Amino acid sequence: MRLAVISHACVVDVNQRLYAELANLPEVELLLIAPRAWRASTGRLVRFRPLPGATYISRPLPVWGSGQISLHVYRGLARALRAFAPDVIYLDEEPYSLPAWQMLHVHRRLGVPIAFCQTQNIVKRHPWPFSTVEQRMLDTARVATPITEECGDVLREKGFRGRIMLVPHCVDTDLFRPRPQVNLRRDLGLRDRVVGYVGRLTEAKGVHDLMRAAELLWQQDDLDFTLMLVGDGPLREELQAQRDAHPEGRVVLVGTVAHNEVPGYFNALDMLVLPSHTTPGWKEQFGRVIIEALACEVPLVGSSSGNIPMLIEETGGGVVFPERDAEALASAIRDLLLDPAAREAMGKRGREAVLRKYSYPRVAEKLHAALSAALD
Repeated sequence: MRLAVISHACVVDVNQRLYAELANLPEVELLLIAPRAWRASTGRLVRFRPLPGATYISRPLPVWGSGQISLHVYRGLARALRAFAPDVIYLDEEPYSLPAWQMLHVHRRLGVPIAFCQTQNIVKRHPWPFSTVEQRMLDTARVATPITEECGDVLREKGFRGRIMLVPHCVDTDLFRPRPQVNLRRDLGLRDRVVGYVGRLTEAKGVHDLMRAAELLWQQDDLDFTLMLVGDGPLREELQAQRDAHPEGRVVLVGTVAHNEVPGYFNALDMLVLPSHTTPGWKEQFGRVIIEALACEVPLVGSSSGNIPMLIEETGGGVVFPERDAEALASAIRDLLLDPAAREAMGKRGREAVLRKYSYPRVAEKLHAALSAALD
């Protein structure tokens, strides 16, 4: 199978790992097309860097609209695809995006089967011309690879009649693995027990609920632990003020860290909390941080938003509380903090489940099956 993959996320080498695994499967020749340079959300310009040791062909192309996830287009895309002559094209972008619009034009010229991914788990009606692009893609593509069953339901409700084959997010289980972090805990001034959060510091992510739950535990139970928040966002200044109102070491704000450093922070935790909210326009689509934490054998306390409860139940790696309920969150944190045996058991079950279902090799097999189906 000659496979062409188009993915703006693969401007970063770590995001190419899945396709490197796919390229290593028998009878797969893979062309990876990604931006030559991409404007990250921080404003920094990221230049394409190939994954060392990868066996696929990489073709970084210039883009218009760098940094705009659904609003960028590639220069020279049709020419690159004609030269490679793929059997199937996989669009690692949403079906309403401008890259999808480009793919429809390529399909009209080459007649090559198309497959695309889907991460949207709420039915949204897009304005023209995105609504037209999406409908044409749904009418044209042979296969869709939603990351969850809920995302697949959205496709069916929108009229997609092709094959739907689940291909979830994946995690590098060599990078994300349990490792003691004695030095990091000491350098950060963490206490004996550490409750953590990793992600954007926003209202929708439920960070206020986590702070309220921690306050309840500190005030009512006099339960000593550090609350460590890793990430950045609009709530940072407010959280800094709350940190300063507590004794040193009770609240630790780390800021954004490089992807290859994240496992160290997971391993400094006794548990991770994911307290996301459901809003009219968003709910937790997958919960990638869940499988990353569980790969490090760190148990979870997660809200009932979106895919969080399904993923926690499937892996057995944590407990679920009703979203927006700070008292229930405090109770769940308390129970796990006081039960180290339960934390250990959840963490081990979670890593075993991640190795079975969410490692790069397992997800590459699922994607291979899906793209092979596009040729049937």
